[in-house]
Amino acid sequence: MPMGPLGIFILAFLLYITHGIYLGGFIRAFKRCFGEITGYWIAMSIFTLLFAALITIVYPSLYFVRWSFPADYFLIFLSLSVLTFVPVIFGLKKPASPEANGNEEVEFVKSMSFKQAALLQIISAALPEELVFRYIFLGLLALWNPLAGLVAISLFFGLAHKFAHPERKWMVLLSNTLTGFVLGLTYIYTKSLLVVMAIHWLDNMIPWAYMKYENRRRVTVGTTVLLAFLPLVLLRGKLSPILEYLGGIYSGEGIVWGIGITLVMLGVVYLGLKLLGAKEK
Repeated sequence: MPMGPLGIFILAFLLYITHGIYLGGFIRAFKRCFGEITGYWIAMSIFTLLFAALITIVYPSLYFVRWSFPADYFLIFLSLSVLTFVPVIFGLKKPASPEANGNEEVEFVKSMSFKQAALLQIISAALPEELVFRYIFLGLLALWNPLAGLVAISLFFGLAHKFAHPERKWMVLLSNTLTGFVLGLTYIYTKSLLVVMAIHWLDNMIPWAYMKYENRRRVTVGTTVLLAFLPLVLLRGKLSPILEYLGGIYSGEGIVWGIGITLVMLGVVYLGLKLLGAKEK
């Protein structure tokens, strides 16, 4: 009996979160060639491309993506994604970043040129995260229940950052979750991976510019404010179809399923990390 989208999602999720077990040698080879950080993300980008191709072959119905670039909706969703920075706005008053002031990661980010930062954000976020979280995970769940998928992947996308960045404050995780919601809504509404990847890339480049160019922070903040509000004012007529779409997929059952799937996903990752920690000891 063929598996439905929910069954394929479970398989894909388990296969993805265990990649550290079977990709160790592959990742180490790239680290030796390109350095610790760049090598890791080049390896992960290649893996996620192959992973997305594999899941698409296993479940061809997943491939409902369009490769168009609707500029008007790009601007609308970019504005909404920039507004998700609001929970961490007070952290921007700090010299470095909301979650880490003066640490090695921040210093590394500040040392990068525009070309280096742009490339790193493509191979570490815009490409791999959108292929996994939006195209595969959300894509599969949306074929089963769009709202449940949107809620589950948004919550998991935001809260799971705590595993990789334990130092992050809860307001930062809230911002991550809201960003995940906007990116998820962007994908299931426009079905354009190009749009969602471009928004994710810009979302990450704004904090880089803020940290990198300390003497031009007012320009960065001013530009960010314009991005947050100007498209919403000029293209406000485009908001109605989006709200109607959300209303059309809304259901209490979808909310409950979404939260339940999130808890299971977080629980599986937590137990996996605990088991790995126990083995290392």
